Amino acid sequence: MVETQATDEKVSFEDIANAIEEIKVSSTEVVNQMPIDSAMKTTILISVEENIKKLVSALANKETIGWNTNCDVETYSHLPNSITGVIVYYLIKGIKEELGLEFEKQPKCLTYNTSTLEKKKAGKKRLLTKEQKNELLSKTQINFYDTQISNGGISIEDAMEEIKNAYNQIKAFEEMGYILPPQKHLAPYWLKVEEKLPEY
Repeated sequence: MVETQATDEKVSFEDIANAIEEIKVSSTEVVNQMPIDSAMKTTILISVEENIKKLVSALANKETIGWNTNCDVETYSHLPNSITGVIVYYLIKGIKEELGLEFEKQPKCLTYNTSTLEKKKAGKKRLLTKEQKNELLSKTQINFYDTQISNGGISIEDAMEEIKNAYNQIKAFEEMGYILPPQKHLAPYWLKVEEKLPEY
């Protein structure tokens, strides 16, 4: 007979929950694979709140999310470049994590992740129009947000976050050699290998 030693030490519910979570994370992931036929297509129509579509669209287009979030665009640069692709990406991720199920190969909509942006970068194609470049540069100035701030649409803190995001986007473009000249009449251009970054 095994004797157990009584103890006065109490274990909180939080400790138990944390222990269970650790066991879940440390246990080996068992995944069952299901067949998928890329030639057989169908449609799912879903009705969602407008802000859900805005969020998914921002993720697909690699745009800043807004709403005072501090997600860097680089955080979700790996996502597919279509609304359908983003939804399917998270749907499949959730099904795998919750149910241990996945398809034997990736759905076609997830393979578009090496995207148009990558192709444009490789071919040194235009990434922004002159208008898009001017708007992005304007977003680095506080007066761009004056109307929204005075209407109560966004706070000053939100505006500062948007300014920071705009600077980060410009910096990301410059790091890949894509220059956004401050003069409104000039279009963005790719830096030639022998050129240096312009000084502002």
